Amino acid sequence: MIRAELLALTTTTATRVAAAVSVVGLLLTQLAVVLLLPALARGDVGPGPELLGDDLPAADLASALVQRGALDPLGATTGSGSLGLPVLALALLGVLAGTGDHRHGGIVGAVLAAPRRWDVVGAKAVALTVLGLALGAVLAALSAGTLLVALAVADVPLAVAPVEVAALLTRGVLAVCCVLLLGLAVGTLVRGQLAGVLVMLAVLLGEPLVAGTAQLLTGSAPAWAQVMPVALTHAAVGAGPSAWAPTTAAAALVALAALALAAAAGVLRRRDL
Repeated sequence: MIRAELLALTTTTATRVAAAVSVVGLLLTQLAVVLLLPALARGDVGPGPELLGDDLPAADLASALVQRGALDPLGATTGSGSLGLPVLALALLGVLAGTGDHRHGGIVGAVLAAPRRWDVVGAKAVALTVLGLALGAVLAALSAGTLLVALAVADVPLAVAPVEVAALLTRGVLAVCCVLLLGLAVGTLVRGQLAGVLVMLAVLLGEPLVAGTAQLLTGSAPAWAQVMPVALTHAAVGAGPSAWAPTTAAAALVALAALALAAAAGVLRRRDL
């Protein structure tokens, strides 16, 4: 069953499109942050820093904080919980993986082949995890490679210890897998493809709005905003400042994905097909 799910994932257009959007989105983000902004600040391109003034965002490539942000495989660059194209594409791919069988009627054959319905969710989860490890490795290599090229161009040394770089990229790959699994859980729970996509978009796009509004009203970031999916995902990567330690956030993200999948398996087990 796992082999069949892997075959289905690797031969569908949705997977190729999601992978392409993730890679291109991360590449564009990295080029803007680690190459374009420092070049604007140095005056190599554009009208010059004097004319840009306060319109030019701070981008000190020699800063360890900026370098950590550039290493984020999910393209947050600052670790602030911002929504990047890789997160959006990966989450929607997970949703499509969860709703595909329902849309085309394949769920009936799947549960006949595996009467214990949680095995169906488990097989999809394993297949998505394998895909997430591969895609996460590509995104991690892309983010690290882009940063190293930018540092070489600017003649700036790496300010982050190699061990820390490896740990950050590893957590980034883990976060990629968890985003896919959260999408799978939402798709399985909602069942309808359009409904699943809309629910996931509402969660991803609504989180920054809700968290930002709460911060404006209270004057500080509320504690509950730190456990929302996007913020927790970037905290797990550990590319920027967060109330969570990266390892703690990573454990919480894994627990959230496992809880969501357990809920999805429970609903599928009782669902009338």
